[in-house]
Amino acid sequence: MFSKTKILWACLAIGLPICTVSAQTTQLRLADFSNNKGSWSEVGDAWANPLGAQQIQSSGQGTILVNQPAKKKPGMDLVSNEKFGDAEVTLVYMMAPGSNSGLYLQGQYEIQLLDSWTTTDPKAGDNGGIYERWDESKPDGQKGYQGYAPRQNATKAPGTWQELKVLFKAPKFSASGEKIANARIESVVLNGVLIHEDVELFGPTRGALPGGEVAEGPIRIQGDHGPVAIQSLTVKPMDTPAPTFSAINYEVYPGSFEEMPSASSLTAANKGTISDFDEFSTGLTQESLAKLETKVSIKKAGNYTFLMSVPNGLGSLQIGTGGAATLQRGIKVEKQLEAGEYPVTIWVSKPRDWTTEGFSLSVEGDTMWSTEYSNPAGSFEGWPTDPILVDTEQDPVLRSFIEVPDAKKISHGISVSSPFGTSYSYDLNSNELIRVWRGGFLDATPMWNSRGNGVSRPLGAVTELSKGEELFYNASYAPLADDLKSKGYEILGPGALEFKAVNESGTEFKDRIQVIDSGKGIERSISYSAFPAGTLVKVAPGQELVEMGDGLYWVKDSGLFLSVGEKVKPVAQNGAIYLPASSTVTYRLLF
Repeated sequence: MFSKTKILWACLAIGLPICTVSAQTTQLRLADFSNNKGSWSEVGDAWANPLGAQQIQSSGQGTILVNQPAKKKPGMDLVSNEKFGDAEVTLVYMMAPGSNSGLYLQGQYEIQLLDSWTTTDPKAGDNGGIYERWDESKPDGQKGYQGYAPRQNATKAPGTWQELKVLFKAPKFSASGEKIANARIESVVLNGVLIHEDVELFGPTRGALPGGEVAEGPIRIQGDHGPVAIQSLTVKPMDTPAPTFSAINYEVYPGSFEEMPSASSLTAANKGTISDFDEFSTGLTQESLAKLETKVSIKKAGNYTFLMSVPNGLGSLQIGTGGAATLQRGIKVEKQLEAGEYPVTIWVSKPRDWTTEGFSLSVEGDTMWSTEYSNPAGSFEGWPTDPILVDTEQDPVLRSFIEVPDAKKISHGISVSSPFGTSYSYDLNSNELIRVWRGGFLDATPMWNSRGNGVSRPLGAVTELSKGEELFYNASYAPLADDLKSKGYEILGPGALEFKAVNESGTEFKDRIQVIDSGKGIERSISYSAFPAGTLVKVAPGQELVEMGDGLYWVKDSGLFLSVGEKVKPVAQNGAIYLPASSTVTYRLLF
C-alpha cells in the first residue's frame, strides 16, 4: 500500500492543467497501465457531438486518455499497475453517444459508465449504477442480482465532461485470509448529486478480474464496449488511522453558565475517570458545567479537523498548547499535527435541567474516514429534518425564492418540471433563465419546514445560467436596462410555459420555454419587437465556443451545447455567450 495520493492522469483541462500537482502526489501516464496499447491513446483535446455518431474526436498530444475501438484496434481494458485499498476515487470522463464503459474498483466492483442521457427510470446498468453480480447457474431472468440503481439520473449529455466521485472501503481479511468484512461504497456522487450511500458489496460484480476479492487491487477501466475519454482519474488512499483518546478525567461543577467562568471560582461536585466519552454522566439532574481532560494520539502526521457541538449549551475545545476554541453550540478546530500525543481539554455545559446531557465530538482528516467519538444522550435540536420533496404530478410548476451562487436571492422565481426529469428555473423580474438541471425536481424543505424561508432547491445535476442579471446588452456588451413589467405566465403543456411582459409603450414581450426531445434540453423562443439596433441577448455563461456543425456549438467550460440557426453566429465575450437580437430569438440548450 502506498501512502501518497496517486493521480492517474491528474489535473487536466483540455490541454492545460486544472490544478497543481504537489510534491506529495505521483502522476501516472498511459505507460503505467497494462493493456495500454491498441485502442487507447493520449491526446491534448477531446470532444463528441451529442447528436452524432458513437465516436469521440480528438487532436494533439497531451494527457487526456481516449479509447476509440476499431476493427484494426480492438478495445482493451486498462488495469493499473498500482493496487489500492480504502480510497476516494474521482473520475472525470466523457461518453460518446450510445457508448458504454465501466470503472472497476480493485478490478472487482463495477460502477457503470453509460450514455444514459434521457433515461427517466435508471437501473443498475445505467450511468453511475453499481452493476449486478452474476450467477450462470440460475434460471434466465434471475442470473443478475444485487445490483443497485442510482437514486436519480444525474447524467449529462454525451460529449460533456462528467464527474464521478466514489468513497470506497475495501473488504477486510483476517491473518489467515478469511474475509471478515465486505467491501462498502460509502457514497457515490455523480455530477454533484449523491446517487448512492452506504452500500454493502457482498461480492464481485459481473465481469470482475479473476482471483476474487482482495485487500488491495487495481483500478480497471472497461475499454471493449465503446469510446470513452478520461480527463482525470485521481485515487486518494484513505489510509490514515483515526486518532485515539486515552483515559478521560472529568470534574463536574453545579450551576447554569452562559459564558466560561474562571476556573479558580469553581468547586467540583464530583469527579472521576472514564475510558470513553459516551460513558460520561454529570451525576447531576440540574444545570452543570463539566471539564474533561485527556490526550489524543495522532498516528500519522497530517491536517485534522475536530468538530464539537453542545445541544443548547456552551462548549470549549483545546487541542495541544494553543488557545481554546469557545463557541455557543458549535466548534471547529483545524490543526496540522505530527504523530504523537497531545493534551485535550473540553468544557461542556448543561444550562437547563431539561436540556440534553453530553456533546458530539468527531474528527476528520484528508486521508482518514470521519470518526465519531461522542454523541449527546437522546435527541437534540439540530438533527436533520426529513426532506420535503415536491411531487411533480401535484406541483409541476412551483413559485419560490431561488438561491443563486454569490448573488442576491431571487424573490420572484418559478421552477418548471417535465416528465423527462429535465427542469428549469426562471426569474420573473429579469426575464432570465436561471438554471437548468436533470434528475429530481425540487427539495422544498427550506420552504415548507417549520416557519420556512420560501426557498426551494434543485435536486439534480445543475447548470447555472444566470444570477438574475439583465437579459439585453448593447454592441459593447454593456447591460441594457429594460422597462418590462411581468404579466405572469401561461402553462402550455408539460415542461412548457410562456412568460409575458410589457414595456411602458405597451409593446408585448413573450418568452416561450419548453423541454424538448425526450428531455435532451430546452428550447427558448423570445418574441419582442422593441429591441434597439445592435442588441444582444445573453443566453449562457461561457468563454469558449467550439463549432460542431449544423448550427451546434459546444460551450466548453459550462458543458452546454447551444443549437441555433445556421445563419446565426453566437459570440463568446466577457465570460458569457450572446446571440444577436431580432424580433424573434430562438435557440436550444442541450445538457
